[in-house]
Amino acid sequence: MNGPAITASAIKCGYVQAAQRRMQGLRTAMFERVEEPTAIELEEALGESVQKCELWKQNWRNRIYRVELADRAALVAKQALVGTEATTRCQFDQLRVLADLQIPRMRVPKGLAILPTKRIFVMEFQRGETIEDLLWGRRDELLTACNLAGTILAQIHLAWSHDVVSMPVDAIACDLAASPWRLSSRERTILESVLERLVGTRVNFGTVYYDYKAANLLFDDGDLRLIDPPDTPDTIRQGVQLWDFSRFRSSMRRHLWNCTLRRPFIRWRPIVIRALAAFERGYCENCSGSNPESNLFAMAVRLFELQRTAVLMSMQEAKLSMAREKVPIMRDHSLRNDLRERMTMRLLEIEKRWLFRQLAHELPM
Repeated sequence: MNGPAITASAIKCGYVQAAQRRMQGLRTAMFERVEEPTAIELEEALGESVQKCELWKQNWRNRIYRVELADRAALVAKQALVGTEATTRCQFDQLRVLADLQIPRMRVPKGLAILPTKRIFVMEFQRGETIEDLLWGRRDELLTACNLAGTILAQIHLAWSHDVVSMPVDAIACDLAASPWRLSSRERTILESVLERLVGTRVNFGTVYYDYKAANLLFDDGDLRLIDPPDTPDTIRQGVQLWDFSRFRSSMRRHLWNCTLRRPFIRWRPIVIRALAAFERGYCENCSGSNPESNLFAMAVRLFELQRTAVLMSMQEAKLSMAREKVPIMRDHSLRNDLRERMTMRLLEIEKRWLFRQLAHELPM
């Protein structure tokens, strides 16, 4: 932790506002379709013969290709549908940055080639199951994987930490004020009380991974593999590192709700509670001295979970608006299912209300 002391007023936690700027950029940008890679292009970049390249997975932001070399070795190519060449280079470079940390039992795929003009980078194929998938099948390994995820996140934070500062409540309040939600008078009172209670709470400030979630972590043979490196600019990724902790928790909670909807006859909640306890234990045991005191830790985490929900609501509102206006990106990236998008917004509203109830429980009587 070198350099001058960092004050809370200097810390930017504008994740909601950053998401809104990003979506506004999609609305106004001259959208250009990005073409799929050819085998010849991949061969030139890799310096090896490519047997085939097949689309494996796709969402509105990325395409994932499975590349097979002549010797049958498998690789993965990731293409940014939404982003720039700089986004692709950032992710490619982060593979090396993470690997250089040399954290025990953390594995990072090696970056092998980059095709900037097509916003593609190629990396090693990683075996294993995501922590989300373990909940469906190998539940005996779920606790081990979650504990390891907490341990590794703590070590990443220690390596990337700059200082221990007071919680930037004013910056968080300003960001939440930009959210598209409507708060009841009770919710406003709860939020004001939480922010007031957290004034002066000491937290770790440094580089934030940003998207450390269960779906991006593979568990295999006792190791954790990070398959989705950060792609956000450093100016956005400097903040309270507890954001990453809350990001993992919220991803597991959403997966719990998804599992409950798909198979309501299984008692998922006790399993996830134990998994999250293992994650928290791994994190706190390896990142002591840089987290809020125990009676405020849960409240701080919930606050960042609420901010993450506000980010998703901002993005969802923008998607619905662009769909109504028939912005080109909505047609070209399979974001035309208006019913699904409206349902997602409704579910996020339910999540927001649930988080406010949890925050109310965390407040002292």
